[in-house]
Amino acid sequence: STLLNALTGAHELEADKLIATLYPTTPQLSLRGNQKLLVTDTVGFIRRLPHGLVEAFKATLEEVVVANFLIHVLDVTNPNFEHHHGTTLSVLAELGAADTTIVTVFNKIDAAVPEMLTRARRLCPEALFVSARTRAGLDTLESRSLELIADALGSTDMLVPHDRYDVIARLHTLGHIHEQEHEDGGVRVKGRFPPSQTGFFAPFVVAKAN
Repeated sequence: STLLNALTGAHELEADKLIATLYPTTPQLSLRGNQKLLVTDTVGFIRRLPHGLVEAFKATLEEVVVANFLIHVLDVTNPNFEHHHGTTLSVLAELGAADTTIVTVFNKIDAAVPEMLTRARRLCPEALFVSARTRAGLDTLESRSLELIADALGSTDMLVPHDRYDVIARLHTLGHIHEQEHEDGGVRVKGRFPPSQTGFFAPFVVAKAN
């Protein structure tokens, strides 16, 4: 929750306890280039979760399964982070989300001793290292998120009639516009949009962008 607060300006409950809240929240994160990202903060995964808590975790688990990509945050100052990392991967496999792209992020680098950072790099060489408190490394996390968003969006080249500026507004809101040029027949727009919007934008598509 601390990292989410640093990224979005949200005010999630922060607590040094096993479970601060069972309910996921999804604030919107504004990235560079007018790109928007919905970020859901979930509870941590616990190995051998008691059956009585399974239903309470249902909302969180559903968010994980449908996400475009996952940001797995680990406390690099916690001596058990290797165990926490393994637990998360095991639970994701059980949920059927093992193939979802995972960005591993080690937080609290401002408080970590060199030995812990070395262990973390050995465990996950591709991981990102940040500090929610000092904001160190957050630009790198944003850049990585933008790359993954681009991978998840469909590229298109459209010609939108002059009387359908609602189409351009929708692309601005749900996707990203790379180029926009006024022509006699309408507005030529090149951009990216979520696959779920393919049906809406299809009538205006001129050609698939490379």
